[in-house]
Amino acid sequence: MKSKFIKLPKALFDDAYIDLSCGAKLLYSLLLDRRMLSEQNSMTDSNGRAIVYFTNNEVCQKLKCSHDKATKLFRELERFKLIHRLRQGKGKPDIIYVDNFFDSEEVSFKSAENTLCRVQKLSVPDCGKSAGNKTEINNTDRSNTNLSIDYDEVENEIKFQIEYDVLVERDYGGVLDEMVRLMTDTYCYVSDTVRINKRQIPIQSVRKRLSMVTAEHIEYVISSLEKNKSKIKNMRAYLLTTLYNSIDTMETDCLYGN
Repeated sequence: MKSKFIKLPKALFDDAYIDLSCGAKLLYSLLLDRRMLSEQNSMTDSNGRAIVYFTNNEVCQKLKCSHDKATKLFRELERFKLIHRLRQGKGKPDIIYVDNFFDSEEVSFKSAENTLCRVQKLSVPDCGKSAGNKTEINNTDRSNTNLSIDYDEVENEIKFQIEYDVLVERDYGGVLDEMVRLMTDTYCYVSDTVRINKRQIPIQSVRKRLSMVTAEHIEYVISSLEKNKSKIKNMRAYLLTTLYNSIDTMETDCLYGN
């Protein structure tokens, strides 16, 4: 019986990819193999570029890893510009474009993104000022900001913490920037407590939780927002509560496959 092999490009072992994990390299090989199948079966976009569908569940099954690990591997490949994912929303799998080392010309992910204007962007309703509790984060007015804290520096640190440069290419629309502003506003808040889900929580405890938020938590919260069918009266309060709780709830949901 003729054996089948998966190609692992030698270029992945060059200095440019020295920090790319072995798991990510193996996932790339699987995606590259899937891309070749797409080309054979004419699974292409309007520009003739091969598209790939490869879900987190498939990664978990093939690599025998957790859902969280699969997400990290995908994001590693995005960080190294080896793949680009376009979200379709409504429970549909991401469209994946795989850069192919065997191509003679460079691939432009941006051009592919522009051709798929049908991909929905998640928009966040404007959240105006409210006359609610003084310790509730309701707006982006910096008058409630602790002047001893450098707002712009905190914002930059949060972007680095959540790998903003990778997430911004996931086509999340305004919700990503809204979450960055919300986290920065909350961290810099002048009061000793912050109101979260009808509870007054010490600001230091809130800052500690926010410092634990990663790109995985951001994507988890956005996914939760997409699944929420009820009317959200205060989007910022909802996002802050979901972000704060995501440190615990994301792990639980992944454990039970929710």
